[in-house]
Amino acid sequence: MRRSIWQLIGFVISALYALGFGLLAIVGLLFLGLRDDISDDVVALGSLLVVVWTVGPLVAFGVDDTFEPRRLAQFPLSTRDLMLGTGVAALAGPGGLVTVLVSLGFVAAWVSQPVALVAALVGAALGLVTAVVGSRATTSAVRPLLEGRRGRDLMLGATVVGVSLVGPAIVLFSGAEIEVTALAHQTAPVLAWTPFGAPYALPAAVAAGSWGAALAHLAIAVASPVLLILWWRRSLERTLVRPSRVSAGRGRGLGVLGRVPDSQLGAVLARCLTYWVRDPRYVTSLLSIPVVVILLVLFAGNGTWLLVGGPLIAWSLGWAISTDVALDSTAFWTHVAAPMGGAPDRWGRALAIGVPGLVLSLGVAVGTLAYADRWDATAAVVGATVGTLLAALGLASIVSAMVVFPVTAPGENPFASKQGGSLAALLSQTVGSLALLLVLSPTLVVAVVAIVKTSAVLSAVSGVLGLATGVVALMVGMKVGARRLEDGAPELLARLRSF
Repeated sequence: MRRSIWQLIGFVISALYALGFGLLAIVGLLFLGLRDDISDDVVALGSLLVVVWTVGPLVAFGVDDTFEPRRLAQFPLSTRDLMLGTGVAALAGPGGLVTVLVSLGFVAAWVSQPVALVAALVGAALGLVTAVVGSRATTSAVRPLLEGRRGRDLMLGATVVGVSLVGPAIVLFSGAEIEVTALAHQTAPVLAWTPFGAPYALPAAVAAGSWGAALAHLAIAVASPVLLILWWRRSLERTLVRPSRVSAGRGRGLGVLGRVPDSQLGAVLARCLTYWVRDPRYVTSLLSIPVVVILLVLFAGNGTWLLVGGPLIAWSLGWAISTDVALDSTAFWTHVAAPMGGAPDRWGRALAIGVPGLVLSLGVAVGTLAYADRWDATAAVVGATVGTLLAALGLASIVSAMVVFPVTAPGENPFASKQGGSLAALLSQTVGSLALLLVLSPTLVVAVVAIVKTSAVLSAVSGVLGLATGVVALMVGMKVGARRLEDGAPELLARLRSF
């Protein structure tokens, strides 16, 4: 934080937000505890808190870890010192502050029952220790698996799918009319006998006079962090004595470079294809496609709105290259030093995602037509899909040649965000998206009318209009983007180096 006053300001603001949220949680739990029995709610919320701490490192892989064991190995610290220091440091942040305050709220919920209050204090302490130790143990155990590229790629895929399915899960729960309180009452009896919920079930058992159950909950709550500490210690010792593994390619020959034309266009195409397959920042765009389809099915069912799937996927994939130069980071110097022509650069990047994007978006379009049984709208949907993809590629090629801003660097967590580029990213993406929407508006309007009116003539007109609009926008975008890139490449590189 010493390096940037803005990072310090951001930390202070986050800490204030965390403090406010934590105090509200204490007051709320105290008030609810005085009014009613919320033992099941406490068990459910406490279990969720411990789970979030335990699986959090799996989501945050790739984030710079100041307390990475190998960085501290050069200091004269024992394994015990490392564990104690990193464990305490895990709470030194907004997330740790919220966790401590919410844990105090769990204690405050039992203020009306003195004996249970003491048990709640013990349980909250054990739950906090379990959460922190579980977080560090998971980090130490998973770290060796993520040192190889395959491990990182698998973890990325699981994370993207898991995070993306949160929305559909919420929709399903809403559709099933499941209340949060009812869900807590249903799950708390089971969670109470797990390492996640046992610490928070202790005061309820004491309050009910069930001393056998209380001892059982206490045994689970004590044994869980002890076992986690042993697991953490063993993983940490292995990490400290084992050298870091570096992934090495096992491919034969030139790979994709050996299968493309021997030209500037072929070189850019091969490099971008490699990025789309192996760079997590690009792969996330592809992994989100099935999630978008699931959301459409959940929200639209088999209705007319389902037909927006094809154009929506086309827009997402085509517009993805609007940040291509920014994602190159300082490696863009190779294009400047070559020197790389503007046209090969623009066409190579567009073809790398344009061809597979066309297959994917058309596949979704045809699938939605079949699912909704609206084959009468085939021309309109296909025309809108292809037109959207081509137009998005064209306009994105202009935007990426004009604007660069701080983005996640290669090798970093694709979910992380860079400071200092939010405004530039927001403006460029908003203006570019509005321009794309303006270009596509005639096609989309005619397509919507054709679908609503089930007009075969308007559907055909929409299809032709979409193809024509897409081709024109693509050609203009390639020409303007190439000229702008050739004229401003040195300035773009200077800006990239300044981030």
